[in-house]
Amino acid sequence: MIIIDAGSGNTCNNDNKYISKMIDELSRIDKERKCILKWQLFFTAGNNIPLTYESFDFAYNYARLLGFQTTASVFDETSLNFLLRYKVPFVKIANKPVLYDTVMREITVDTTVIVSWNNRRPQGINMKYMCCVSKYPAKISDYENSFNPDELKAGISDHTDNWSLYNKYKPDVYEVHYRLEDSTGSDSGSFARTPEQLRSLLNDK
Repeated sequence: MIIIDAGSGNTCNNDNKYISKMIDELSRIDKERKCILKWQLFFTAGNNIPLTYESFDFAYNYARLLGFQTTASVFDETSLNFLLRYKVPFVKIANKPVLYDTVMREITVDTTVIVSWNNRRPQGINMKYMCCVSKYPAKISDYENSFNPDELKAGISDHTDNWSLYNKYKPDVYEVHYRLEDSTGSDSGSFARTPEQLRSLLNDK
């Protein structure tokens, strides 16, 4: 499974034209629709720009029109309830243990959850895991010092700025940040991949 993290309002500025451009560019290189698009839904997170519900609705429906599945990371219960109005392949929970004790408690057992983790790995039914180092960018050594090989093969939320981590472990579940060449904002650093950079990943699958 390949998860493409399109971020929050930081990357698209809640501009539907830019959202459609991001999805169009992914469509151009992912002919077989191997990727699942994932956004981020929250009310407040420091200086980050929230993705509006209207922008998520547009992104969800435009991606569906082009044959992509779409979901989101949720950072509060209101965002979770909003997301679950849609048919999503899973709910993503970020590497924030406070979310394990709040938002995850509101998710029913019949909903698939993919959770990023580091020091604390939550337990649950219908749950998949991704090893995560919350540094931007991170190094492959940061991951290898925090996780064993079997954990890395199971899933990685990749914040490095190259493909070394992926190429070494070929995880079953793999998440990477996504940007366009002209993207700006905190979600668009060197750890985020452009469509052309993603081409090699998709050719490998």
